[in-house]
Amino acid sequence: MRSLRCTEQQVLGYQIERLDEFDDTGMPHSMRYEVLCPRTGAVLANLANLQAARQFVIVHELRAIREGTLRLNRGMRAA
Repeated sequence: MRSLRCTEQQVLGYQIERLDEFDDTGMPHSMRYEVLCPRTGAVLANLANLQAARQFVIVHELRAIREGTLRLNRGMRAA
């Protein structure tokens, strides 16, 4: 099986790549999307469609903001 990787979009610094997989005869086997970390390039998620990949990025960023805010609030209460 062989794969073809194409950058589909950049969303908030995250790279979304489309992976097209082909079987040994050259027929398309599957297509999926991977979300790559903007800092390390590590694969964060493997999703079925582009909309799900975009939603993953937004939810991931919102969670990071929320966690940072909670840490900041805890630090302010302790001071």
